[in-house]
Amino acid sequence: MSVKNQITLSNIKEISAIYFALLQSGYDYFATERSSEHTDNIRRFVGCGTVPSFFSGIRQNTCKVYPYWPRAAMLETASFYLSLDHFRFQEYDAFREFILSAGNIADYERDQSFWDWVEDFPIALSEVLSDVTFQCYLEWENKWIIEQNNKYEKELNIIKKCLDICVERYSSSVQDIQIVINPIKCVYSADYHLKGKCFIFSSGAFNAESVIHEFLHHVIHNAVSKNGKEVLTNKKTYPGIDDSYYLSGDSVGQLNAFEEYVVRKMTKDVLALNFPEDIDNYIEILIREL
Repeated sequence: MSVKNQITLSNIKEISAIYFALLQSGYDYFATERSSEHTDNIRRFVGCGTVPSFFSGIRQNTCKVYPYWPRAAMLETASFYLSLDHFRFQEYDAFREFILSAGNIADYERDQSFWDWVEDFPIALSEVLSDVTFQCYLEWENKWIIEQNNKYEKELNIIKKCLDICVERYSSSVQDIQIVINPIKCVYSADYHLKGKCFIFSSGAFNAESVIHEFLHHVIHNAVSKNGKEVLTNKKTYPGIDDSYYLSGDSVGQLNAFEEYVVRKMTKDVLALNFPEDIDNYIEILIREL
């Protein structure tokens, strides 16, 4: 089985609305590692829209590297569980179960204060989506997406070939891949979402390595859990993995850090067209080497 369609870059208006709202709430990561032309285009929209105060609650102090983690990503996920008119959650229980089972989110980041806060998300998002200034911004963003597709046509073809092999070799259920990029979102912030059999990559900029990295999280996660006992027996800190990945330092955090370590190693191999035959064996070798 391989990915059905040609992979292109796209946007999702609900995610665009989240970052437009953040832009009006003091989000300045849009300027990191971007050209002056790009940042000038974004600054045109700063202060041009009135957004609900709800969005100021996205910024937290749980992640020193990026204070908008994990709430910005959690809202991206939440946008897939809304009714068509965006005024309410359509599958709230499914959303709650997904967040509570996510291995890369600490318990204190999804405590009752989060659930009380996120209840206001549907109405807040609806206000942004209907805002005239946001709609003007979205027109500009749509043109920017077209430019990005023209710019990265060759790289997108390479990703298609790599992920076709990964889907088939590692028994992934993914049939469609959507690469969502947002010109406001930090270029170093990358998340993925699974919507049925569609893998959705979300980031501030296109980067082939980042797309493959996030996809491999999806195929490696279960294998790490299966080898969890051995990983925890050989408890270590992993080269290049910062403290935030260890979460609270418990077994969940240890496995999350190890997963990140494995994904980074395997991403390099896949980009070099060196595809491991068996992920379990690949993980066992890495454990022995540490």
